[in-house]
Amino acid sequence: MNDSQYYELWKNSIPIADDYGFYLDFYLYLSHEGKSLNLAQIYVTLKELCGESGQFFDDWKGSFSFPFFLEVSKAGHKFDYLLDIYDHRGSLYFGICKQLQPYDSYDFRLIHQPFSEEFSRQDINKFISYLYGYIQGYFEARQDNYKQFFFKRVDSNGILFGYKDGNFFEEHYDSPENYEPAVKLLENYRFG
Repeated sequence: MNDSQYYELWKNSIPIADDYGFYLDFYLYLSHEGKSLNLAQIYVTLKELCGESGQFFDDWKGSFSFPFFLEVSKAGHKFDYLLDIYDHRGSLYFGICKQLQPYDSYDFRLIHQPFSEEFSRQDINKFISYLYGYIQGYFEARQDNYKQFFFKRVDSNGILFGYKDGNFFEEHYDSPENYEPAVKLLENYRFG
């Protein structure tokens, strides 16, 4: 979906709470098994699969957003959801929102727990695991075909990631004194 399509649906939806414990366990498992992708690898894969990133993100704390419409089928019923795959302060998130029907009366101001009869916490976590695995498999199959320099920045946390000299990189800088020169080097590389 493009940003305007996503925004129109998002205005009539309610956010579903993230499961931070699941994210932590899942990413630690991937790291331990040597199966985690860095932000550059994830970004390139999503861009190849879906086209350019949307702009529906905080550009101080993130660098990409890929919005999707989901139709969840369960027990013979269909339920409409939104998914936004985005980075925030160097971490990957899978934001889920439930699309409201005209007869729904949920409070838009609250973050809601998953609706077990539609898209339960277990369903969501399995879906995220599957989707990450798909992204990972696609990247592994296509990575040798990628040759284009790029970089993106997450200023809030001093993170730079991209592709340069045959490598997908993600670098974290501990101070502005180290971060800003690294940004300048990449900007000069792009135009040099």
